[in-house]
Amino acid sequence: MPEELSKRERLLRTVHGQPVDRLPLSVWRHFYPEETSAQSLAERLLRWHRQFDFDFMKINVRAQYHTEGWGSAFEYFDEEHTKPVRKALGVQKAEDFKALQPLDLDKWPLSEMLELIRLLRRELGPDEVMLMTIFNPMSIAHDLVGGAENLRAMIETDPKAVHQGLRTITSTFQDFVPQCIDRGADGIFLATTHVASARNFTRNQYEEFGRPYDLEVLEETRGAFFNMLHVCDKDSYVKLLSDYPLVQALHWDTNDSRNVTLQDMAGRLGDTALAGGLSSELFAEEGGCVQLLEELELARQMMGDTPFIVAPTCTIPTQAREENIVAVCHAVRNN
Repeated sequence: MPEELSKRERLLRTVHGQPVDRLPLSVWRHFYPEETSAQSLAERLLRWHRQFDFDFMKINVRAQYHTEGWGSAFEYFDEEHTKPVRKALGVQKAEDFKALQPLDLDKWPLSEMLELIRLLRRELGPDEVMLMTIFNPMSIAHDLVGGAENLRAMIETDPKAVHQGLRTITSTFQDFVPQCIDRGADGIFLATTHVASARNFTRNQYEEFGRPYDLEVLEETRGAFFNMLHVCDKDSYVKLLSDYPLVQALHWDTNDSRNVTLQDMAGRLGDTALAGGLSSELFAEEGGCVQLLEELELARQMMGDTPFIVAPTCTIPTQAREENIVAVCHAVRNN
């Protein structure tokens, strides 16, 4: 094996369960004040990525871009730790789903996201790996209506309208995803947010309103270098979604007691890497590095000789301490 692998080769070997020089690593967070401008966010993401030299960049955009084109509105603040506040819902009743129209990729907000990818690729060059964040259609519907309770009610009272809305959402992102790859993304970080969880939806509901649309979006990535599927929340349907095609890495909250562990999933997926191991909230704690390094060692023990991607269980807090990130980077790169 070469003394030091390229980032792409390291990820590829990890996907195929082959020996690596060290485990690949990435960490991501929000930068709220910069997220309303492609230029400012590109500059901030580049500084973050270069500071720690991660193995790939998860393009951590504002989550709201998925719904703004369909009428959701937010108030943004010029303060690092203040999340945007929703001011208006894009869908207030099930009937509203029928009125949704496919979004124009040449118009805001999707045009802004494509420009962000172009700027990042121009500055990073061809060798760095970056993944565009895409929420799956059901989670976009969830956000359009204001949460799981509202979406469940609409599924129960007017499932046809919800399906019609999901068809429009899916069609839009089927068009959007190939454009992301054309602009320079190596694949997508497909996030299910709060919908692929038994806490919010039954397995049958997800099989009907989630899975089919997920697979249609993923199909548009065929030929991409690297896709990561993020199955969010506790009581998540990790095993249910683990057979998705065109996914090179499966990521979830590996440390929540109500989810399966890395050890539970090790060796089950063939050519799909596992990603996680580090509790996101610990990055913000004073002295959190001690527990983070303990979690890293436990993850190594769980995975044995099988390489995996070291990553936080979700987006780390904006209050994350640099010393905690540095400690993790050092431990990964020197062991």
